[in-house]
Amino acid sequence: MDSFSSWVTQLRKGVVELLVLRLLAARGPLHGYAIARDLQEIGETVAGESTVYPLLKRLEAEGLVEGSWSAEGDTPPRKYYVVTAAGDAFVIRAAEQWRALNKAMTVLEEEA
Repeated sequence: MDSFSSWVTQLRKGVVELLVLRLLAARGPLHGYAIARDLQEIGETVAGESTVYPLLKRLEAEGLVEGSWSAEGDTPPRKYYVVTAAGDAFVIRAAEQWRALNKAMTVLEEEA
């Protein structure tokens, strides 16, 4: 893997958590597949299912999201996730950091 690919991978790992929490806060309870699909729609290379499911498990263990099982007709049960109060607080702090980094990048791009 070249340096740029490695950097992109690390960048995505750093922001996908914030994107998942923002998505859940904006769109309400969602199951893992819907989260992966929505992330693909808003940014074609943001995150796929292989990223989303382990992330949801970790976010739930950390208390940032809460999952509950729901059966829908004849389909298998799905686990739906919502952001917890701790998740909301995390999003606020993380978004502040994101805006600060974005501002710094904008300043440097304007200088170039």
